[in-house]
Amino acid sequence: MTIRIEIVGALRASLHGTPVTPSQPKLRGLLALMAANPGTVVRHETITDELWSEPLSTKRARIVQTYVSQLRKLLGAAEVCAHTPKVGYRLDLGAADYLDAEHLQRLRDTAEAHLRVGEQAAAADVLGLAVDLCRGEVLSDVSLGPVLRLAKARLDLVRVGVLERYLRVQLDLGRPDAVLAQVDRVVREDPRHEQLYASLLLGFAVAGQRARATDLFHDVRARLARESGLEPGLALRSAFERALQDEPPRAVAEVRQLRGPRHDRPEQVLPVGDVVGHGTQLEFARVELTGASRSAPVVAVVGAPGVGTTTFCARVAEETRAAFPDGRLLGDLGAHNSAEVLAGFLRALRPGGTVPDGLAARSRLFHRYTRDARLLVVLDNVSEMDLPALTPASPGSAVLLGCASRDLTPVAVELPRLPIEDLVTVFASRVGRPRVDREPAATEALVARCGGLPLVAAILGEVVRFRPHWSLARLAQRMGADLPVTAGQLDLTASVFRAVEGMNRSQWATLARLAHREDRPDAISAEWVSRVLSLPLADAVALLEQLTRVRLADHAPRSRPDSPLRYRVEPLYLRAVRTLAARSACGDTQEPRRAAST
Repeated sequence: MTIRIEIVGALRASLHGTPVTPSQPKLRGLLALMAANPGTVVRHETITDELWSEPLSTKRARIVQTYVSQLRKLLGAAEVCAHTPKVGYRLDLGAADYLDAEHLQRLRDTAEAHLRVGEQAAAADVLGLAVDLCRGEVLSDVSLGPVLRLAKARLDLVRVGVLERYLRVQLDLGRPDAVLAQVDRVVREDPRHEQLYASLLLGFAVAGQRARATDLFHDVRARLARESGLEPGLALRSAFERALQDEPPRAVAEVRQLRGPRHDRPEQVLPVGDVVGHGTQLEFARVELTGASRSAPVVAVVGAPGVGTTTFCARVAEETRAAFPDGRLLGDLGAHNSAEVLAGFLRALRPGGTVPDGLAARSRLFHRYTRDARLLVVLDNVSEMDLPALTPASPGSAVLLGCASRDLTPVAVELPRLPIEDLVTVFASRVGRPRVDREPAATEALVARCGGLPLVAAILGEVVRFRPHWSLARLAQRMGADLPVTAGQLDLTASVFRAVEGMNRSQWATLARLAHREDRPDAISAEWVSRVLSLPLADAVALLEQLTRVRLADHAPRSRPDSPLRYRVEPLYLRAVRTLAARSACGDTQEPRRAAST
């Protein structure tokens, strides 16, 4: 190998076997930043933010250029730090070169492929190579800025996940000695990585060393109390109880690889798309679902209709796949109730098994099946639900909710509406970048009307894509403010329908009347709604607050602290409400379910 760069542990770099690791702190930081993002252009702004926590300036750009020249000399090739003018730099290693973080993730993926087909011994061998690759915490001797701290957190999750998986597989194979060989490595880890310590406890117990298991449990308990004020979680307590049993414990109950929960399909797969503009939120969700401090986490992804919660959940589920090796379950609570979703889960967990009647019985069976599993449950279109019934029993599992309200769980990821530049990216993904680049001003004029909603930008892109002979300027002129709200499978109206399902009949009728008012100001008050719709003031307040809860309305900024409270309702949502009302009048669709039954 010509160039070798290692970041899973202390930073190391070598050329033809000769160490060339830089000693200057900023140069080390730049090499680490590029090695943590191989093959990806690291923007100038990102580099200056990491190295100096400052915005990009001409002076800083020149210093970065000097650092890159020094790295090229150290690594023996100019092309290894490829430059994209006006954008940034990319670490471009050749086929003969080596980056340990990439190799670690390839080994992990290979091991998971072996496990999916039941080849545990082969998986253990590959995981052993991966564990040997890990020399300690990622970039343990590098001064980290804000960007590298996130990259370190991500790669440390991979590193700890590999060790955790290795211990579990060795226990399943009845090899406690292989587990105990990793004692020194495990006890250096944060005690909040409870599954590591749980596996080690079970390894001691299977090897007949219950005294060492007891000492380890009390040591970890003391460290947790001292370092974070926490008590051991369910995984560690359960492992300790099993370690004290008379019979040597089985480390992990067998859980079959899950297939999809829908009744009519053998496999359920979330449609994974690109997440645009929500990268920070994506990293936060990954850490919350797979981080060391979690305990059976429930994370809500909260956003207005059309902002992309479904796509976001799908991407999170895909990027955390390795942390949940026993599978993923998807339930759509916009189409099914909790009991129906549980029936699908049970059929996925035990194909051909009997599904009992009733939510309580199904929940008990679901908890029994998931007692020792590590799986991810994704629940989309959540409004009202029985969360405990749908939460797996194992602390190694997690639940991801796509919803409009953050009241369901303390941990929530807010998805804001997108700025114009991100909407242009979504639009270009549908119509092609060349067409956008030919008419940048017309593109911005079109997407500026999308209300910050990527779904509307995608719908607009679908409409434009099938009119290749029209200029974007002409389309913008013809459409005016009346952007389409549905195209093919993309439908803002359906998202709005799910948001208003919690309304009673009176609220729905009032909202439909409000949507048809052409004299509606940009920001409306409860007093205005009460006056023009002949509605009691309390009912007007209740309606506007309900719209705010389901993200169809936002509080408008006040000019003064004593100004009356005003609300802004996205015009595109009101267009969707008019469409729903028209369909209901024609008998083509139902009113919101609760409204129809009130």
